[in-house]
Amino acid sequence: MWSTFGRLVVVVMSLALVVSGLWLWQHAGMLASDASRPDIAGWAIRSGAVAAVAAAQALLSFFVIAAVFRRGLFTSAVRFTAGLIGGAAIVSAAALGLAGR
Repeated sequence: MWSTFGRLVVVVMSLALVVSGLWLWQHAGMLASDASRPDIAGWAIRSGAVAAVAAAQALLSFFVIAAVFRRGLFTSAVRFTAGLIGGAAIVSAAALGLAGR
């Protein structure tokens, strides 16, 4: 069983992932300006930002929401969807990052 302090650490980590994902999305153009193909590198950074936000959602649904609510169809669906979106975003970020070099 997770303690309250453990849940608080997960919430802070999730908040940091969301803030960093939003910052990356906002500043993708500036960060990709030195790449040989800045448009594709910008989309790679944005895909990484989506992956960070999906990871935050998966952390919250696995450690916090599942602890408050019983494990059911809703929490399983949220966890599966966040994992699916995060996986797709990581793959697309890697592919776009390689293409943007």
